[in-house]
Amino acid sequence: MISIAELRETLALIIYNKYFEFFMMSIIIFSALLVGIDTFELDPVYQEVIFTLDQMITIIFVMEIIMRISSYEKPLDFFKDGWNIFDFVIVAASLIPIDGNESAVARLLRIFRILRLITILPELKEILNALFRSAKSIGYVLLLMFIIFYIYAVMGTIFFENAKSGAWSDLGAALLTLFQIMTFEGWTDIMQESMEMHPYSWVFYISFIVLTAYTFLNMIIGIIIETLNEEHSKEKVEEKKNEKEMLKELIIQNRLLIEKVENLEEVMKKKK
Repeated sequence: MISIAELRETLALIIYNKYFEFFMMSIIIFSALLVGIDTFELDPVYQEVIFTLDQMITIIFVMEIIMRISSYEKPLDFFKDGWNIFDFVIVAASLIPIDGNESAVARLLRIFRILRLITILPELKEILNALFRSAKSIGYVLLLMFIIFYIYAVMGTIFFENAKSGAWSDLGAALLTLFQIMTFEGWTDIMQESMEMHPYSWVFYISFIVLTAYTFLNMIIGIIIETLNEEHSKEKVEEKKNEKEMLKELIIQNRLLIEKVENLEEVMKKKK
C-alpha cells in the first residue's frame, strides 16, 4: 500500500514536471482556440464536437487543481498562495454550464482560462508582479497627469470654446479631445482649427504633448522597467541562496556517506 506521504510526493513530482507543465500549457492554448472557433457560425455537428472537447478540458483542469491541492500536506495551504487562488477561481468559473440563458456569460468566463498561462510561465509572473509593485508609483504619476489634463481642459474651453467642431464645448468634451491629442489621433486637424482663431495656439498643443505623451508616459515605462530589474535581481539572490542550501545538503550527505563507509571498513577489519 502506498502511504499518503508517498502519494503526495508522487503528485508533486508529476505537477512540477516540465512535460506536465507543457501539457497543461497546450491544453490552455487549445481551450482558448476552441472559444475563438465557437464565435463562427458552425454546423451543429462541429458545435457538438467543440462542446464535448470543452467539457473534457474542464475535467482536465478540475483534476489538475485537485492534484495540486492534494500534493500539500495541509490542503488549505494551497490557498495561501495568491496565484493558486487565481487558478482555482478561473477553474471554478469555467464549471458554469454553457447551456441555458447564461450561455453568453459562461462563454465569456471560459476565455479567461488562457490567463492560467501566467501561473505556468514564470516570466509572465515577473511582469505582473512588477506591475503590482509599481502600481503605487504609477498611481501618483497618473494623478499628476490627470491634474495636467484638467488644467489644459479648462484652458481649452476658455481659449477655443467657439470651435466649430465642438471639441472644446465643455469640460467633458475637452478631456476627450486632450486624450485624442495625447494618442496623436488627428491632433493636427484640431490644432489647425484652433490656429484659425489663435495663431499661437500651437504652443498649447505642443506643450501638452511634451508633458503627457513624452514625459509622463516615459516616466511610467521607466518605473515598470526599474521594478522589473528589481524583480530579476531578487530572483538571482534567491537562486544563489537555494544553490548554497543545496550545496550544504550535498556536503552533509557526503559526510554521512563517508562515515558509513568508514564504519563498514572498520566492521570488515574486525571480521578479518
